[in-house]
Amino acid sequence: MKNKTINILNGTVDNIYRIIFILIMLIGLYFIYDTVYVFYNASNGRQLFGFLRQVNQQNKEYTKDYIAWLTVDDTPIDYPIMQGITNTTYLNRDPYGDYSLSGSIFLDTRNNKDFSDSYNLLYGHHMANDFMFGALDAFEDEKYYQEHQTGSITLKDGTKYKLDIFAFVITDVNASYIFNPEGSDLLLANLDQTKFYKKPKNKHIVALSTCLEPGSTRRTVVLATMELERKK
Repeated sequence: MKNKTINILNGTVDNIYRIIFILIMLIGLYFIYDTVYVFYNASNGRQLFGFLRQVNQQNKEYTKDYIAWLTVDDTPIDYPIMQGITNTTYLNRDPYGDYSLSGSIFLDTRNNKDFSDSYNLLYGHHMANDFMFGALDAFEDEKYYQEHQTGSITLKDGTKYKLDIFAFVITDVNASYIFNPEGSDLLLANLDQTKFYKKPKNKHIVALSTCLEPGSTRRTVVLATMELERKK
């Protein structure tokens, strides 16, 4: 009787371990699927946003977290910039506050929303067909880089910063000099993995960051200096 009870208990424990293993495996598979799906599916991405500088055709307004507009000249990058309570707020939410696989372009919560910090971090999903920050890949090509070095960030109050792209970086998500906006001095002192690097015009910098590939800790980063556009 005692041995039978022990066998039953052992069998129960084994079954529990099997169930836990299966659950862990299923959760892992789901996250892999979700990452790959987000990476490759940008269908109707422009319609999700509208990608317009004003209220879209549905008369929906951006949420109160809209802070600025980002444009990289002559590229598909032409989006509103959001800043949520956390850095996950707009990871899968569009500027109207609705769920969206493509998410939004958003500013790191540690940065001031007026881009007054010397180093500012922008994030966006790496989407197919050059949607969102999937378009950053093109800057690895030297000819493309040479022909696309300018852009702008325009704040809600009309203040405009001109952008001058000076570096393309592939690095790891744990690179603190890239992903910790303590200041541009730390960044500039550690730029040893850049491509097509040229001397930045100043120390007021913005980084555009995205995943290199699905499930990877590697990141593609394009760096640009910011210069306040003087009103005439």
